[in-house]
Amino acid sequence: MANGLRNLQRLARRLNADESGVAAVEMALVGPAALAFLSLAFAGGQGLSIYHKTVLTADIVTDLVSRTPYSPDPNIANAEQLVSGSLDADLALGQLVLYPNDATNLAIVMTELKVTSPTTATVVWSEGYNGGVALSCGVTLTLDPKYTQAGETYLLYGQASYSYQPLGVSFNLPVMSLSATYMLTIRNATQITVPGVHTQC
Repeated sequence: MANGLRNLQRLARRLNADESGVAAVEMALVGPAALAFLSLAFAGGQGLSIYHKTVLTADIVTDLVSRTPYSPDPNIANAEQLVSGSLDADLALGQLVLYPNDATNLAIVMTELKVTSPTTATVVWSEGYNGGVALSCGVTLTLDPKYTQAGETYLLYGQASYSYQPLGVSFNLPVMSLSATYMLTIRNATQITVPGVHTQC
């Protein structure tokens, strides 16, 4: 009986001193939480990068259209004419900004606005690209009074939006809608006319 108790005590001491499985247990407890945290940090960083690219896309495509080479519209004084195909080509260049990210979820809308008061403007024409929904006639947007103080009568309004799926579809996280807008004056004429766009007011 005494020998049996001594044997149990020796066995208990050996088990108590054996730490070979501690690391595995700790990894099993901490590993999933650490992996989840790192995955969310990666998704957040990638989402922030794509958001900045979306902002840059709205800026770049609006600037491209505003710099349209001057080709006078024979029907409207002080206006330049842009072919709708050339407008679409300018908008398509916005997809290059997203590289190496997938640009299929990038939607772009380009709109010309007519200033109607010191703080408002209405749609003249609007064109969507890659799923972007053109603004309708009659839509009124609020303006910064600085535009009218500068004497502008027409403005370009660029919109870019991106549907971002964090960590792909495998984690089933909700889709984030990233969007940006940019407003700019027209560089080479008073206004730009584009026959054949989706919305023509």
